[in-house]
Amino acid sequence: MNKCWMFLLLVLLLLLSGCREDKVVIPQGAADSIVISHLKDNRMSFLDPEGNLLKDTKVGTVIADMERIDDLHIAFTTKKEDFLVLLNLETGKTKNWADVGPDVNKLLYDADSHQLYLADSKNNQVQVFDTEKEAITGMIPVGSFPLSMVTDDHGEMLYVLNQQDDSVSVIDTKTFEVVREIAVPHLPEGLWYNDSKLYIGGHGPVHGELNRHVYVFDVDKGEQMDRIAVGLMPVNLYSPEGSSNLYVVCHGSHEVVKVPFDDYENKETVKVGANPFDVISQHGNLYVSSIDSDKVTVMDIESFEVTREIAVDGGPVTMIAGGKEE
Repeated sequence: MNKCWMFLLLVLLLLLSGCREDKVVIPQGAADSIVISHLKDNRMSFLDPEGNLLKDTKVGTVIADMERIDDLHIAFTTKKEDFLVLLNLETGKTKNWADVGPDVNKLLYDADSHQLYLADSKNNQVQVFDTEKEAITGMIPVGSFPLSMVTDDHGEMLYVLNQQDDSVSVIDTKTFEVVREIAVPHLPEGLWYNDSKLYIGGHGPVHGELNRHVYVFDVDKGEQMDRIAVGLMPVNLYSPEGSSNLYVVCHGSHEVVKVPFDDYENKETVKVGANPFDVISQHGNLYVSSIDSDKVTVMDIESFEVTREIAVDGGPVTMIAGGKEE
């Protein structure tokens, strides 16, 4: 009888641990701050709207990726745990939102549909999490090692870059079906959509000449239209809302390249720290994280000139802009 009660107690504890709420120490003003994850330790950092570094906070294990849900909440996955976690940036409370398994390396949120897309690199699928229902509502098989993701302007199509089989899966977000596959250059990484075109970066071959181009594809025809010479190993692509420029992070040559969408030849380049990874914008500035230099570089978005460098130890990697952009 005692063994039976002990077994029931163990089951109850496991169930409670699966849906528990914990709390992390959050600095005042975190909801308005830039949130920065670390690659080299299990912390996240906060930059206030003036670019001042607030305190760090520990988050259990190293973050794999994170995405803003609304002004007060971000969601993240970690390197070792199986849960999608929801963090309240006012209270510091965390909640295990869903059991999504390991190796969910990228998140993408569509606020209009309340759908959070999770690139499940281990199982070669995209999980769809409905943030209102708080449930996984779809599992979409894609190619090998899905990584970068982007939607079109209306959220009707989801484009998923499959790094290990050199393809992009095109998914209808109403039916959760893959409608076609687009073949792309070897070992792609970094994806952006603009004006019915996909912009695709990448490392290039492991053994051989590394990639120095962003490739431009027509999404309707699935054909390459152009390629843009940039720096070595462009791995992250970004364009602020309403911008006429694409910003390309080249982690092999430690630089960011600004490319006008209407004139690929009229490029500008700025050197940043070693092994840059992410780029975001806020309050008229660009922010670039550099993993091996342990710093965030701040650039004026109009002049495209460096205005400040902020020390952030622990290997700053993914960044999320503040929730209340003025």
